[in-house]
Amino acid sequence: MPRKLVKRLISGIVMALLLCLAAAAVSAAGPPNQSGPVREDCDQCHGSVVESWEQSAHGHALDNAEFQEALKENGGEGDCLTCHTTGFDPESGEWVSDGVACLACHEGQTGPHPETAMPTNSSSRNCSTCHVETYEEWQNSAHGEGELSCVRCHNPHTATLRAGSMEELCANCHNKESYFYNTTAHAEQDLGCTDCHLKITESPMGEGHGLREHTFAVDLETCNQCHADQMHLVGPDAESETAAITIINNPPASGDDGGNNKEVMTAEPEPATASPVNYLFVAIVGLMFGVTVTPLAENWIGRLRNRD
Repeated sequence: MPRKLVKRLISGIVMALLLCLAAAAVSAAGPPNQSGPVREDCDQCHGSVVESWEQSAHGHALDNAEFQEALKENGGEGDCLTCHTTGFDPESGEWVSDGVACLACHEGQTGPHPETAMPTNSSSRNCSTCHVETYEEWQNSAHGEGELSCVRCHNPHTATLRAGSMEELCANCHNKESYFYNTTAHAEQDLGCTDCHLKITESPMGEGHGLREHTFAVDLETCNQCHADQMHLVGPDAESETAAITIINNPPASGDDGGNNKEVMTAEPEPATASPVNYLFVAIVGLMFGVTVTPLAENWIGRLRNRD
């Protein structure tokens, strides 16, 4: 093999390796840290959002009367302040903002805002920092399997539902079930979705739990709240009882209505990872660049030597 061709191949391989290493370093580093001052005057542009937040449960997470009473009973332990403040430092006992403030979700700013975009971490994993048990329930639910994130149903600024009522919210995805539900005996008794699918939890609110369980499952305990004295009827209602038990023991398969609803779910954003194909492309570009540039560099070096 000609000596010049060997030099070019070696140069190309070296260049390809350098570019791959640089690409790997950039991929692992993630977005750059804040390079401009973090603005604290959000209300100058986002007045309505800040006003909604100030009146929300997140905005009053610290000064909430029940929390303050529980904090005193607990001796002012710092673990509580980790979730009821923003930027809490256990060592110094200080924090950046009262309540669950802007920086709890809008972090990683890469420059002065609004000149640069303000990043938003709206993932359910971010909510799990404080809503620990609720997040675990959600993960094991059909909503969790479909990656229907918390913010699809809950407005993080107002800490309320994104619709006027739970029934309106559920109907956005479960439109078929909502339509036929209106003809059922449960609907005639003015029962809503949450009466069966979001039962009130018995777990302490201060343990990372919400007011309602987020498994969205209907179990025997839920039914017994209303039908405990009807479970073993013999007579005209026996047929309807059998049908109800069949539904409980044989829920729809993933390919039925529940599966169709997943098509309209909003998938939770996952961290971007570099594909091996990207590294292959970078390696090819580096190899071609090295092979092409090597003779040009040799000619340039040769001209310099001839001048000398």
